[in-house]
Amino acid sequence: MKDDLYGIDISGAAWTTPCAGNVGTESDEEESCMEFTRFPGGIAIRDSKQPGMTPMRFSDAELSAFLGSV
Repeated sequence: MKDDLYGIDISGAAWTTPCAGNVGTESDEEESCMEFTRFPGGIAIRDSKQPGMTPMRFSDAELSAFLGSV
């Protein structure tokens, strides 16, 4: 199943950043944050500071199992 998730083309995906970054701070450093995008059957998550790296992908079933356990 994992191979199937990584075979889906998400190159044109719109990524969502759930945190606001360093809004209102005096720090020059970027805040570490994750970005995510949905695709048919799952979700991909990546590091906002390294968007060129391969994102992790999880099936809807894996995401549901994770959310049900926290």
